[in-house]
Amino acid sequence: MAPSTLVVIAAVSGLALSAGLNAREFPGATVGRGFVSIPVSGQRRDSSNMLRKRADGFANVNINNLKTSGYTIEISVGTPPQALTVAVDTGSSELWVNPDCSKASRASNKTINGQIYITVDDTLSDPEQCRKRGEYDQSKSSSAKKATFNGQELKDNIIQYGDMTTVETAYVEDKFSIAGLQFDNQIFGVAKQSNGTGIGIMGFGPSAYGFENNVTYPLILTNMAKQKVINSPAFSLDLRDYDNSTGSLIFGGVDKKKYAGSLAKIPFKKLLTKYSTGEPFNSTSYYLTVKSMSLTLPNNSNKNIDAAPKDGFLVSLDCGAGDNVLPKGIATQICSGIGAETVPDSDNSCKIDCSYRSKPGGLKVSLEGKDIMVPWENLINEQEFASGNVCYVMVSDNMKFEAGILGAPFLRSVYAVFDWGNENLHIAQSADCGSHIVAIGSGVDAVPGGNGECSLAASTVARFGLAVGTALLTGLALL
Repeated sequence: MAPSTLVVIAAVSGLALSAGLNAREFPGATVGRGFVSIPVSGQRRDSSNMLRKRADGFANVNINNLKTSGYTIEISVGTPPQALTVAVDTGSSELWVNPDCSKASRASNKTINGQIYITVDDTLSDPEQCRKRGEYDQSKSSSAKKATFNGQELKDNIIQYGDMTTVETAYVEDKFSIAGLQFDNQIFGVAKQSNGTGIGIMGFGPSAYGFENNVTYPLILTNMAKQKVINSPAFSLDLRDYDNSTGSLIFGGVDKKKYAGSLAKIPFKKLLTKYSTGEPFNSTSYYLTVKSMSLTLPNNSNKNIDAAPKDGFLVSLDCGAGDNVLPKGIATQICSGIGAETVPDSDNSCKIDCSYRSKPGGLKVSLEGKDIMVPWENLINEQEFASGNVCYVMVSDNMKFEAGILGAPFLRSVYAVFDWGNENLHIAQSADCGSHIVAIGSGVDAVPGGNGECSLAASTVARFGLAVGTALLTGLALL
């Protein structure tokens, strides 16, 4: 699925390509001074077998099963390098490998109001696909050792994700390779047991203690900066549709030909306490404030989402989430605003005619200092079923989280730079007019300034169509 070209710009000082690996094994990767760019592959769930035959007809589909598509990258661990595929997740912080493929399945039946809802395996939890993603064997790595931090051996840990999948890990320290560039002493988890997932996860969120580097063991970004692979702990993310393999993850760099307009700098918010209890809240997420939302309809009329809190609301940016989880009432208002049909027994999710994906307009998300346009084709997810295609609007009510979530449908519409060193997000409207990667530096102005090199006509704003008018495009250019 990855592009068929490889560019190696320059060797990074003090590092070498991993023994036994060569350029041909890293299609689409770019290595330069201070940055490493690797392709991100979309993993759309296979819904063709979701409608399974019952004695009296076909079963209904639980829309929550459609929210588990994701994005993956290729890595290598150990000496000699062992190739693995892991999922990218900005909503968690740890790297772990070796899921239990025998327990990857989420397949189950559930009856709601007399209707049978059948959960079948998505791409990321399919046992057969799980076995194709590689497995790390510590005994076959000459550089593997027990993981320690501050002189203490790290104890086993249990991680639970928002979709209720769980993994128990034992920590290991070993060499780690990205695009053939190898660095030492990376601590990661090796699954002792896991449930409901068929792929390891590389978390890119801050630790539960925030961005402090000395409280927990060094995470991937911290270690890369420490070993001078990158100049500072920062990365940029360019996501495409699940069927499009041209997205990228750049450690320590920014691609100025992947966005239009300026990169707005927005400080990350800190969620200090649980809203419900006031207890201290440890989070591994990137939080922002959404000031408002509105709809631009195909006829160029606008509808404000007045169900949103007047003072805005907190959201985390989570590329591992397949939808946007919003404060109660917003999903309903978005769905009704475009004439979508609510899916029964869901968290106010809805479906709509698939022709709506190609219509002009979309959802406008106003952050602090930046407006982002999410075109319908990013917000509406088309699924292929045996009985025909169905399109779902990827919004739902927040039922259990301390903050909302802007997931992959939102992140596909933006170019995002996550600057750990300064605890800022830099964000712009995504575009694609080639590639020009520049390294992120260090210090308070580490992320390169200036506008992106793409025109707005090459950006996701253009998918809003001419009906939105030149005023909208001009306004975005100034943000």
